Amino acid sequence: MRLSLIFFMLILLPLATGVHAWLFCRENLPVLTQEAMSRLQAAGVRNPVVDVRFFDIAVTGEAPDPASRQKALEAIRSLVPLRLQPGADRIHVLASLKAQLKGNTLQVSGWLPPGDETENIQSLLSELRPDLTLKMDELRTAAEVRWPEGVKPPLTAGSVMLKPVLEMLRVPAELHIRAKDDAIVLSGLLPDTTLKEELVAALAEIAGARVVDPSALKASAHVLPASFAKKELLAAFVRGFFNAPPPRSFDILSDGIPRLEALATRQMESQWLGLLRPVTGASKVDASFTLLPSVYHFPGYQIQSKLPPETIASLREMLRSLAVVFETGSARLLPEEQTKLATLAPALLAAGPALGLVIGAHPDPAGPEGVEKELAKARAGAVMSFLVDQGVPSADISAVAFDPVAPGSPSAPASPRSVELIIK
Repeated sequence: MRLSLIFFMLILLPLATGVHAWLFCRENLPVLTQEAMSRLQAAGVRNPVVDVRFFDIAVTGEAPDPASRQKALEAIRSLVPLRLQPGADRIHVLASLKAQLKGNTLQVSGWLPPGDETENIQSLLSELRPDLTLKMDELRTAAEVRWPEGVKPPLTAGSVMLKPVLEMLRVPAELHIRAKDDAIVLSGLLPDTTLKEELVAALAEIAGARVVDPSALKASAHVLPASFAKKELLAAFVRGFFNAPPPRSFDILSDGIPRLEALATRQMESQWLGLLRPVTGASKVDASFTLLPSVYHFPGYQIQSKLPPETIASLREMLRSLAVVFETGSARLLPEEQTKLATLAPALLAAGPALGLVIGAHPDPAGPEGVEKELAKARAGAVMSFLVDQGVPSADISAVAFDPVAPGSPSAPASPRSVELIIK
């Protein structure tokens, strides 16, 4: 009887164990699985997967950083009675990149697998935005980090991981050019290296003794496209605008509105605006021009006549105080004006054939432009004829009509109906 009871107990023991295991799996495993999921999510694990097989547990997911991964694993190991076996902790840290731009400083942060990718990213960002200061101290590496699906090093400008950073760094194009007596300085950002080279070459053609300094002008494919960045057309305008004497400046931003500041004649103004129109289209032009009667009135105009310096200085002093005035609507040289010119003639004769002379008449800005222009030419011609009659050689004398200048302007003549003489 006792032996039969023992046999009966041996038969019931596996059955009881099986029933207990079945009850445990049915009642406790779902609760433990849910608890494990909750602990992983609380630790910041994304896309968690929990696989519980009796007392053994395996976990999978993506942690934002190594510290979160460690926190998640410790939470699972403390979940009694489950056991996390070696190799069952398949929680990874996906490589990540973040960036924050403050002024001209870019702070890059995130996690990468071990390797040389930090240096590669720094080199890439420096090439795309050479104007920025890069801080890479918060971009760290760890053995637990792996690359996301489809991403392989080395990263390039087209990599998915870098796209959000690069989009944040895209900047509008802008161009600034300043012409001084000794240099032409370029600055800004252009979307095309070839365009930068064209502008520098165009300015080098007309710079003369001035230095062309493009060191502050950057070109990058990461600069946003600009409507004004038109090859050849922009260079043609810059060549024409900066061929005139300094000072002058040209600025244009992403709004496409050019801003010009310069000394100019009316003819120059018309020429520049004509060159600028194909570049900017219908955009308005913000122009601040100080109009002068002629190029000979520009400050620092270099005299071309091959005369001794002392002769030039003496003649300029005489001519500076001379103004031949005409009556309204007339090109007849008055007797008192003839006397002025007759007194001047000996000095002009003494200068010899090397003297180059411009006889320019100022139109009356209050009259009809076409009529006043013709009248000015006639007045200049009358003065030239009188001097030639006095024996002054006509080989290098030009009679011209200057551009009209509004009264009150610093370059306006004392009389709008006057003729002045300038050494070429």
